[in-house]
Amino acid sequence: MPALFRRVVLIAPWLWACAAAAHAAAPPTIVAAESTYGAIASEIGGTHVRVLSLIRNPNVDPHAFEASPREAREVAGAGLVLMNGLGYDTWMRQLLAANPVPHREVLVAADLLPARRLPDANPHVFYDPRVGERMAEAVTAWLRRVDPAHAAAYAAGEARVLAQLAEVRQRARELARAHPGLPVTATEPVWGYMVRELGWRDHDTALQLHVMNGTEPAPREMAAFDSELRHHAVALLIHNRQVDSPLTRSMLQLARRCGVATLGVDEFTPAGVDYPQWLLDSLQRAADALAHPPAASASCHG
Repeated sequence: MPALFRRVVLIAPWLWACAAAAHAAAPPTIVAAESTYGAIASEIGGTHVRVLSLIRNPNVDPHAFEASPREAREVAGAGLVLMNGLGYDTWMRQLLAANPVPHREVLVAADLLPARRLPDANPHVFYDPRVGERMAEAVTAWLRRVDPAHAAAYAAGEARVLAQLAEVRQRARELARAHPGLPVTATEPVWGYMVRELGWRDHDTALQLHVMNGTEPAPREMAAFDSELRHHAVALLIHNRQVDSPLTRSMLQLARRCGVATLGVDEFTPAGVDYPQWLLDSLQRAADALAHPPAASASCHG
């Protein structure tokens, strides 16, 4: 056998072994449509998992988001994709269809507990801690299956997230006891699932859907909303801090002039904040707002 050929024969198995080892060492890759779900995966997987959240900026409109070519490639190379569903991130379905991969798995939050969906198909299911629990369980099951070497670490991460979400539900029960059956309204239904968790009464739901969908509310809907604030028929106005329009600004200003507490909420977890902590923060700010409502001004009834 020629010496050069012998060297090639000897080197080839070594190269194959190195390539196989490199492939085995590659961490599981998860791509989340929104940082809300990416935060859950990151807390469970820690350093053993590569997680990329496509929408991280709280000022991005999820309905109008357009992925870059690099982000499309990330989706194509992911082992697991996390998304919201219910029309919230239709662009992700388009990316998945454009880059079909046989062994990629997709978890849709709204499909994990379909019985928990609100009747109006409110897409903001991430404010339901039970949906967060089910997402954590499903992500953990996938990680333990594809990377059994780190199964114990994933189980520990899951236990930590579930314990934190149990704390969220406990805090919600405390707030509900402090303000039983509280009548509230909103500029749009971002916090709707948490309102249900609290057992509060959500007013003006048709108007909220109009604002969310960018359609014109009926005059009678606006008149009812206006009257509720002026006569304190509601105790809290919840508004989406990511949406700033003349209509939402006027709604917020009226609430403040009339001494109605306000709560600003977001659609995505900010960088460096865990998902359960994000939910707890919204509950704490709601409690603070109700404890310290603004003083009504004479212009309320002007």
